Formats: sequence, structure tokens, C-alpha cells
Amino acid sequence: MLGSDMDTILFFHTSHRQAWRKELAGAYRFARTRRWRVQVVDPPEGGVAPQVRRLAEFWNAVGCIAECSGRGGERLRPALFGRIPTVYLGADPAWLPPEASYVSPSPEGVGALAARELLKAGFRSFAFVSAASGAPFWSRDRESEFADAVRMHGHAFASFRPRAEKSQAEVEDRAAMLGAWLKALPKPCGLLAENDYAAAEVLDFARRLRIRVPSSLAVIGADNDTELCENARPALTSVALDFESAGHRASEILDAITRDPSAPPMRETYPVLGLVRRGSTPAGSGAPPRILDALAFIRDKACDGIRATDVAARFRGSRRLAEIEFRRATGRAIYEEIERVRFERVELLLRDRSRSLGAIATLCGWRTEGALRTAFLKRHGMSMSAWRAANAGG
Repeated sequence: MLGSDMDTILFFHTSHRQAWRKELAGAYRFARTRRWRVQVVDPPEGGVAPQVRRLAEFWNAVGCIAECSGRGGERLRPALFGRIPTVYLGADPAWLPPEASYVSPSPEGVGALAARELLKAGFRSFAFVSAASGAPFWSRDRESEFADAVRMHGHAFASFRPRAEKSQAEVEDRAAMLGAWLKALPKPCGLLAENDYAAAEVLDFARRLRIRVPSSLAVIGADNDTELCENARPALTSVALDFESAGHRASEILDAITRDPSAPPMRETYPVLGLVRRGSTPAGSGAPPRILDALAFIRDKACDGIRATDVAARFRGSRRLAEIEFRRATGRAIYEEIERVRFERVELLLRDRSRSLGAIATLCGWRTEGALRTAFLKRHGMSMSAWRAANAGG
């Protein structure tokens, strides 16, 4: 055992995606209020189960958070934790016992948000791609909600769910199947992938097959892994989930059950934050090509600090004629569209408590935090802190 004036909790994780680090950030945020020490336990090599009880004894841990959203998350089965107070994060509720406490993604939100975006863009053919066979519960939830939404509007739907891979030949066979399936999809098609990794794979195949993105194939991922999304080609539109608040809430629940072991189990879900629009989906529909080009440019560059003159330069003729044409097509001035996109991103980042207010300013195209605070107050009639308190979870 290690002596310390702080209680230690163990944070087990199975995922290697950016999401678990956001969940860990939420756990750290709560830990600071309770003087907890958070010890991260990485997945053991070889796919074996961790030695939970020995680890808990070694660290003299008061409780555990078990992040189970990665493939193989079922290895963190409740029997391993015994009587140690534990909260499961991202686990499939179906395989948890009735006495288990958990925080898992809501079955609602990802599919509906993606369907709404693609329907508004005018698509009539839709598809879903899973990364592997034996899809996790959250993948099935996303597919079901997406399929229900597009079928409700009378549109065609196709799904790609590959079989398990055990050899290099089977990996290559799966790749060939996915490529052929994408090529055969009715175009134009709006596609949702179970997560950003599956979506990035689709974009790679589209490039190889010379399928135009986003005009012939629009692609939406989920989880908003920013490094992956922003380095995809084109940059990947993705549904952001409130992972940081999920980690914070799991810690709150763990605190409650360590204080009162007789408390009833707490079972909660966490929501989506919103859609982060990038180049893999259209910037508009039904407008002339010049306007669509301008909208795409604004969406992709608004937070880099572009001005209306930069957009107008993409038109032939004078700035005044560019402004008239843009307003006629969109109902807004060019600078208003730039501001709309920038504030859309500000609001999304405000819902994610892992982002500081100062960082949001630079990420969204304002030179200083003070300039953003002034603009935000003028637009919303309240401070950024007040807006975050009213709209952010956790």
C-alpha cells in the first residue's frame, strides 16, 4: 500500500480513441473537488483481464471507474471488481447486473442528427457503415436511429456490417467488399459511419474509387476525434458527444456510492453536443455553384479569421455584386454568414467543459478572449460563463 493524504481511484480504460481522454478529463475535474488521486490503468497486453483486486490493494483504492467503450470492454466484467465501489463508463447496459451503476451514451441523438443534416442537404439515398462485425451496442443504436429517420421519409437505406477478420486474407477480402459496396451505392448518397475511424476508412476508399465527396457521397462520423477529423481528406464532419461530462458524472456517482454503499444503483446516459461540420458534407443545397463554393469556404475557414473580402474575392466582379448575389441566395450578408459559423462553433465548444474560455476565442477566429466576450454578450445578451452554465452538462 502507498501512504497518501489523498484517496485514490482507479480509472481503467479499454478505448484508445480520443474519447476516453475527454472522459478522463471529466474525472480529473471532479477529482480536484474531492482531493482524489486518479490512477490510470491501461489495458493489459494480449487481451487478458486486468488484475483488478491486486491493483486496488496496491494503490489502496477507494473505488474504480471502468471505461468499457473500446472493443473488448466486456473484459472489465463486474466479477473482477467484486465489492469494490465501481461505476461503468460506456458499458453495454445489457451485460451489467441490476446492482451496477453506469453512465453510457444515450441511444438517441447521433443517428437523428446525422439524418437531419443529410436530409436538409437533399439526399435521397442513405447508408451506414460499421467498422467490424459484432458491433457494440452504441453502433447498433446509431444505425437503428439513422435508418428509422430516413425510412420515415420514404428513402432507401443500405448497411455494411462486415464479418469477423482472423487473417490477412480476410482483412483484404473485407476491404474489397467495402470498396465494391461503396461503388454500388446509389448516388448521391448520405452516409453515417459508426465512428470517425470507420468514416475515415470510407473517405479513403472514396478517394481511391474517385467518388466525389461531398457531392456524390457525403460522410458523417461520430465522436469528433479532432485530430483524425481535421486531418482526413476532406476534413470529416462528425457528431460530438459530451464525453467530458460523462467522466465527470461517473465520478460524482462513484463519490456517492463510496459515501453510502447502500445507495441504490444510478444509471444514466450522456447526450450529443452537436454536429461539427467540415468538408465531407455539403455546405448548402439548391444554390448556384458559386454560392456553394463560398459557403464551403466560409464553413472551412471562418474560424481561421477570414473576412468578407476574402470570400468576395472568389466571385467574379466587384465586392458589391458578390454581396448582392450572396444575400439573394442565402438571405444573409457574407460577414453575417462568417459570424454565424464562428458562433456555431463557439456554442459547441462552450458545451464541452474541457475547453477553457480563452482557448475557445483563438479556436474560433477571435484575436483575444476579450473581443469574443464582447461579441458574445452583444449576440446572446449574457456572458459566455452564464451561457455555459445554462447549456452545458456535468
